[in-house]
Amino acid sequence: MLNQEVFKNIRSSGKKILVVTKYWDTNTTLDIIWNCKKQYDDIWLGLWENRIETIREKLLPREKTHFIGNIQSRKIPEIVKYCSYIHSLGSLDHAKKIEKQWIPIQAFIQVRLDDTKSIWIEESELWDFLKICRSFHYLTIIGISGMWSIEAWEQEKRNEFWKLIFLRNTYISDWYVSAGTSQDYKIALEEWVDIVRIGNKAIY
Repeated sequence: MLNQEVFKNIRSSGKKILVVTKYWDTNTTLDIIWNCKKQYDDIWLGLWENRIETIREKLLPREKTHFIGNIQSRKIPEIVKYCSYIHSLGSLDHAKKIEKQWIPIQAFIQVRLDDTKSIWIEESELWDFLKICRSFHYLTIIGISGMWSIEAWEQEKRNEFWKLIFLRNTYISDWYVSAGTSQDYKIALEEWVDIVRIGNKAIY
């Protein structure tokens, strides 16, 4: 079931993989969890899901469930309840509401990479955003993330990966960078992205 070539490429790079399971039904997702634990527990960080209804229905383990997608304020209590990581934090209002759930959770700040996303943190806002989040007790920022149009050509993608790495090195050097897709994960690894998110290409 697992694409051995993809997993071995990531293992040899010393990076981590987040497997996108939003496309799969419950039984297939549970098989993916079992195989990842058995074969690649050293590099498998968890599952990417983007619909809280699906996460709830699948009864996924919270410690391995990562939320990536548009955050709706009314769904924050459930996101925090069912997920231990958020990769798409792009609003201070959302950050405050997450903190008020009183449940420990780790998050990646989503920074603006192109004009296709409606919620993001501008580079100029990053430091002030981080200073406020540092006062929180339950929400912990552990990195930055970015997503952009899949139609971007190779050099554009490299430039965006470079930007994420630069911002990480500028602000907090021990942060993680979360980025990449099935289409460009090799480029992401070449540019030293720490966590790559791979969907259909990771599973066959």
